[in-house]
Amino acid sequence: MRGLLACLFLASMIGAAVEWGDRTEGELRWGETLQMGEYSLEAADFTPEDKTPRMVMLNLRKDGELIATRALKSGDSFSLDDEVMVVVEEVRMTDRLAGGSAEPRAEVLLQVRAVPELVIRVVSEEDSYEGGDRVKLEIEVENAGMAEAEDLEMEVTFDPQIVSSRYTQSDLAPGEVWDDDPDTGEIDPIELSFVVPSFPGPQTVHVMATAHYLDSEGDLHESRGMTSFEVFGPLKVYKYAEDEMNFGERSFVHLSVRNVGNCSLEVELSDSPGRDFRADSNLEWNMTVPPSGTQTASYTVTAKKPGYGQILPPAEAAYSIDGMTYSVGSASPVIDVIGPLVEVEKKASSTMVRPGESVTVTLTATNAGNRRTKVSMKETVQAEASLTSGETELSRLLLPGESAALVYAISWDEPGRFEIPATVICYQDDDGTSCNLESSRLRITVEEEEEPNSTSTSAADLEDAGTPTEEGAASDPAGMGTGVGSDEGPGDDGRPAGGIAGDERGEGAEKAGPLQEGSRPGGGSILWGLSALILIIFVALDRYL
Repeated sequence: MRGLLACLFLASMIGAAVEWGDRTEGELRWGETLQMGEYSLEAADFTPEDKTPRMVMLNLRKDGELIATRALKSGDSFSLDDEVMVVVEEVRMTDRLAGGSAEPRAEVLLQVRAVPELVIRVVSEEDSYEGGDRVKLEIEVENAGMAEAEDLEMEVTFDPQIVSSRYTQSDLAPGEVWDDDPDTGEIDPIELSFVVPSFPGPQTVHVMATAHYLDSEGDLHESRGMTSFEVFGPLKVYKYAEDEMNFGERSFVHLSVRNVGNCSLEVELSDSPGRDFRADSNLEWNMTVPPSGTQTASYTVTAKKPGYGQILPPAEAAYSIDGMTYSVGSASPVIDVIGPLVEVEKKASSTMVRPGESVTVTLTATNAGNRRTKVSMKETVQAEASLTSGETELSRLLLPGESAALVYAISWDEPGRFEIPATVICYQDDDGTSCNLESSRLRITVEEEEEPNSTSTSAADLEDAGTPTEEGAASDPAGMGTGVGSDEGPGDDGRPAGGIAGDERGEGAEKAGPLQEGSRPGGGSILWGLSALILIIFVALDRYL
């Protein structure tokens, strides 16, 4: 009898035992934290080294909020609402591997209760449908938790509302997958099939599968899975282009507009070549598309540069139904543009030089395309310039990414403003297709040579050279010392006649000494000379009369 009671008591203990699931453990020093999911465990403090028993104070937080503080010694543990358990395996004050350093640490274990966790995947057979198409969905449910899920109820809903379905199952063990038909030898997911309705415009349909279930403690859990698919309106737009085109050539782009509805639609169709292409015409059309009818449009594009994977943007069509405007876009074609592309740079070492100085001109050609090319460059030296070094012609095969440079030096003998004209660069691809491009122009200024400053010549130098100085001009104002206008010849002392003016220069100037700086020399002599000239003219006229 006692044995039976003991067995019943043990069975009741086992039945009431908590089933623990995920766990993590580690060694914590002061201030360090152990993290697992929404829980964190911090070593907040230790007892002094000379105190026994050695203990650690732990702070337990859930989503950052403190839910428990405990001081525990080696072997102690605690749990909260059978949801989380903390075990201190050892508290020690010395590090055996670090020469006995006195740094306290605790080996701890953090464990949470085992719960079921359903993973739900909703898969659509297609990404898009037309109105009237049949849609097929598969719903896969797996228990990825560590406890059994009980009393499962799952609901599938749609936005916008199309259909609604419910499913139930009694339990799902850890690792088990929902089998919608256990009688088959395979695991069959939940299947949902229906006809999608027609919408006046393009519509995104969202599908949500929501499951509610219980764990062994009777707590309620929820899991969700979702997907979406597109439903076309009555109008569909298609855009086609070749997958590959040669650089420098034209390629066709075709547009097609199809009306799958039951009424005519007035459509405004527009398109764009994007940033990598140029179109040959205006890309806007107005058209009427009848029920179950199709309208088309075409144009050509050229690529701006070679390159793989260049994208044409989607075309757009707009239409209205019952006062509401809808817009539909096409796919975006991807084109590989094949061919060489040469880019050129022309620069000079200097734009301002002296006569005879050389200017180095560098002309660099780079193949920025994805095919090899043969490049030819030729420079012309103008008649007023001279080639001092280098070559003016270059022909070379360039692989994609390679460059070639033509370098030469020229000079000018005369000052002036000169222009080095643009260079025409020719290149061709493997098929013999030729292309030409021009470089930039260069402008060069040749400055005149600087002359010595004549204003720095001294008065003494001018006197030595026989040039009259300012003081000399005062002694012979206006050149009147030659005696012009006087009937008298030179004086006995060899001085030119001139009356008072000559006397003033010979005697008065010596008495007055040097002219003062800033004075006006020879002012009186000029007045006497003018008076003498007037007197001579008057005497001549009197004799004539």
